[in-house]
Amino acid sequence: MQAHDFEPMSIGGILDRTFRIYKDSFVRFVTIVAVIQVPIALLTLISTSAFRRGVPVRQQTYEPSERGGRQGREYTVVEGRRARVSATRQDVAGPAAAIFGGLGLVVAGILGLLGQVLCSGALTKSVSESYLGNEITVGQAYSFILPKFLTLIWAGICVVLLVWLGLLLLVVPGIIFGLWYALTNPAIVVENLKASKGMSRSKALASGNLGKIFCVGFLVILLSMVLSMPATYVGAFLGSFVFPNNAMLMIFVNQFFSVVANILIVPIGATAYILLYYDLRIRKEGFDLQMLAESIGSGQGAANVDQPQ
Repeated sequence: MQAHDFEPMSIGGILDRTFRIYKDSFVRFVTIVAVIQVPIALLTLISTSAFRRGVPVRQQTYEPSERGGRQGREYTVVEGRRARVSATRQDVAGPAAAIFGGLGLVVAGILGLLGQVLCSGALTKSVSESYLGNEITVGQAYSFILPKFLTLIWAGICVVLLVWLGLLLLVVPGIIFGLWYALTNPAIVVENLKASKGMSRSKALASGNLGKIFCVGFLVILLSMVLSMPATYVGAFLGSFVFPNNAMLMIFVNQFFSVVANILIVPIGATAYILLYYDLRIRKEGFDLQMLAESIGSGQGAANVDQPQ
């Protein structure tokens, strides 16, 4: 794999190189996300199915009364059969299934958050190696990031708490905190730092470049929305059109399209942020000259680099 030019990049240059790296490493990037997202999506679907079967769904129907008006009657749907019940009666349908489904949804939510951290770290490592011109497999990316998993979780908790605290303080401090610590994960993964040092490193790199970080982050969010909305609408339309009378199959189709969209979109943000991280290192620390010296010393030839501005 050939290394990319180590040179300062504009916002447009970061996005352009993001899609080039994404195209070149497409299979590896989507596989990294899929091995986490697909099992969690299946667990969520199974838990949702169990929960829906365990909890009766009441429907209100109306019939003409003897006085010419409409009289409401309440029904409970249990496994496709409708049974008339009184409005005051407490109905219990499959409590074990409801409990199992509810616990499954809680577990899926927790695993989703943990999986997001693990996936983000593995993507960061994979994108970094692609940018530096090194080969890495999906298994190697996850093996590298596992020892740093708890550090990434703790750093994520600290960043979220600081951002929420800042948002409570008239919003603006929260935005500033978010920009300061936007590069915490790349700093931890690339430089093998602990949580607090990774946050400090991110703040040092972000200092004087908050506008650029904001623009890149805004464009990544905007691009993610533009790409995910069609998939969401298509999934909802196909689910209701093909399976109008089967709620679970409707949910399955909708979730399938959402998961596919997420698998395709997540690597874009990870790639953009690691390129932003390297761009700031090039501008502030002469990272391009460092890589040039290492490549000459190892006999690999000189990279095409410019003097940092």
